[in-house]
Amino acid sequence: KAWYNRGIALGNLGRLEEAIASFDKALEIKPDDEATFYNKACCYALQSQIDQAIQNLQQAINLNPDEWREMAKTDSYFDSIRSHTRFQALIQE
Repeated sequence: KAWYNRGIALGNLGRLEEAIASFDKALEIKPDDEATFYNKACCYALQSQIDQAIQNLQQAINLNPDEWREMAKTDSYFDSIRSHTRFQALIQE
């Protein structure tokens, strides 16, 4: 939980690389934490790293499809990749 919270705080400060590293540490401890995958995807999307963003969003959706698919549909963090065909395919039900 501490690594996850650190990642959120760093992400809010715009320190995206450090946030991603913190999320990676959180996933080492709890490898099925869907919220961590989702927030890691947000960081990658803010950096326009489409492949990594989609890969992590896919993990979150695999773990909890209803919640994370719906969130991603309107979350402004994904605005930079929203028109990408792989992102569109991912958020379709």
